[in-house]
Parts: sequence; C-alpha cells; structure tokens
Amino acid sequence: MNSTKSHTINILTSVIGYGIYFPALIVYEQLKALHYNVNIYIIERYFDEKATSEFELTKTAFQKDVRLVQIASRIPVKYTKKLSDEKTERLFQNWSNNNTTHFLCFSGLWLETLQDYKKQQPNCVIDICRVDSAVSSTWEALLRHKNLITNDVSFFDAKATKINYVLNIPEIKPLPYSERSQNVTIHGGGWDLGDFTSKTEQFTKDFHVNLIVNGLQELSAKNITLFANQPNWNPLYENGFPPFGRMDSTSKLALENYEKHPGILTVLAKSKAIVSKPGGMTLMDSLITETPLLFLKSVGKNENSNQQLWENLQLGISLEAWQQSKDKTALLQEMQSRILAVKTETPCFIQTYTNLVANSSIYATKK
Repeated sequence: MNSTKSHTINILTSVIGYGIYFPALIVYEQLKALHYNVNIYIIERYFDEKATSEFELTKTAFQKDVRLVQIASRIPVKYTKKLSDEKTERLFQNWSNNNTTHFLCFSGLWLETLQDYKKQQPNCVIDICRVDSAVSSTWEALLRHKNLITNDVSFFDAKATKINYVLNIPEIKPLPYSERSQNVTIHGGGWDLGDFTSKTEQFTKDFHVNLIVNGLQELSAKNITLFANQPNWNPLYENGFPPFGRMDSTSKLALENYEKHPGILTVLAKSKAIVSKPGGMTLMDSLITETPLLFLKSVGKNENSNQQLWENLQLGISLEAWQQSKDKTALLQEMQSRILAVKTETPCFIQTYTNLVANSSIYATKK
C-alpha cells in the first residue's frame, strides 16, 4: 500500500455551490490524513479576470432572486471559454511535474480540461464523483467524454433508487435521536437561496429553530438561534472550510475554525430534522448526521431527483406533506430509524475509493 501513496491524487471541484466544494474538501482532508499525496483544485480559480467578475455578480444575483437559479439549472454550463490560457498551461505543467496519475473529479465543469490534459498524459486515471442523484447541467459534457472515465464513484443514483456510498466523518458523532432536544435546523443551501427564513414561524411553537443565515442579522424572534459562516468568506481566495459559529443577541459571531468538515454539521448532528431544499450535499448531511429531511421547494431537475430519491427511500418528506401528517413526531422517528439502517448497510466512500486506487492498473505497474 505504501508504494501507491508515492503517487499524486488530484481532487477537482468547483465553488459554483458548497454542495460540490464541501464533499470534495472532506475527501481531500481524509485522504491527506491517510498519508496520500493529494491536492485539491477549484476550477473558478483558473478563470480569466472577466469571468471571475461575472461569477461573483452571478452569485449575488442568484441570492437575490432564486428564479434565476431555476432558469440557469436548465442551461448546460460550459467553462472552457472562461479559463485563462496562461493559468491552464501552468496547471498542466504542475500536474505533470507532480507525477499526477489519478484524478477524482467532483465537477463536470472540469471534463473539457481533462480531455485536453489526457491528450498529453494518456495513462492518467480519471474517476468521477457526482453529488446529485441525476446528471445536472454542470455535467452536460459527461455524455461526450465518457471515454475519459475509469470509475464512476458517484454517491447517489435516482434511477436505481440507491445510495451507493456514505461519507463517514469520524469527528462527527451524531447524538442518539432520543437524546436530541426538540430543535430543527433551517438553511437555504450553500448560497442561501430562497425565502427559507420565512419558514421559522411554522416551527417556533413546537421546536427551537437553528437558523443558518448569510452574514450578520439581528435576532428578532424568540425560540430561534442564529448561526452563520464568517461573513464575506470566499472560497475563490481562501482555503479550507469557512469559520462557523453562533450569533448572540447583539449580532456578534462566536466563530470557530473547522479543519475536517463544515461547521454546520455540529448543529445538524443534534437536530430532530433538517429543513432545506434538496441539494446533493444536504442529502449527504442527512446521512452523515443521521437526521431526517423536510424539503423546501427544489431548484432544478437534479434537486427534484434528489428529493424523489429520499422520499422513495422514506428518509425525508416535503415540508407540506409532513405538516399534514397525523403524527409528525412519529414520522420523524421512523425516517431517522431508516437512515440508521441505510447508513449501516451502505459502503464507505473513502474505503471504496482507496481500494480502487490501490488496485488500478496504473498503480499495479508501479509496485
């Protein structure tokens, strides 16, 4: 096994959403802890100056009007024309110099670039890992570049109604469900999309609400605790996970640094339910923290598929359907029990991936 670790694994991701960035970063940290030579690359950092400015403006626009996200989710996304030729050339040289033999690609936005690199280095192994349960607009190049892919280690499969892998995080120890206080956590995904904050009033009578907000806000309602990532933290320029913490009544954030996982998981692991739209990372959060999902309105066909998968497996339900149920407490308990069962029987992602790396033909020739 030691000889396999002399080679470099490059994890490729994007910050088009935290749902792609966070799982890639978790895997990066876990491989690093296992003493693999591993790097992580964010495709937006290789944009030219104009494309970088446009990306920042788009993010702001999406947060202001979720309808723009719904429109964008139906349009195939291509990044190759946004990349700086100079930065890409330096990147290829860096990969070549570092004896890169293995790529783990979390974003389809890298596929065109990987196609160009494989022309130079035909023996490199390219594995893909999709976080959504269906092919999203950011993976529109997948059909054209299937010849690139050695292994598909995607987490979910909506067509097969299957969870392929679970991402275990040893540092996160979910509280037994019977010991969790009467609280729910509400958030709008990595980009804080939609009117999720308006849902708090539906819970505050029967639950304490952990509300994950974007930046500093005043706490105006009772039975609510605000949490936030560090305001203005930007993964285009900063590495790792954003500092995360609780906000007091004066809007002061008590931030903590998290090296192995996003800070929100520490809150979810003590919650009775997660209330959010069905992003891929939200599904992963549900498994990691063993917490049922109550779905807000989905954005795009990939999120529709995610919600359908969780509902078919009876691990989550739409917020409206849950509110209409006869025994809300019992329904949450039933979903949580099924999450525990599914998690127990689902293969560990890191173990599966490291076995693939060890057994791949390119490594076998190096032993």
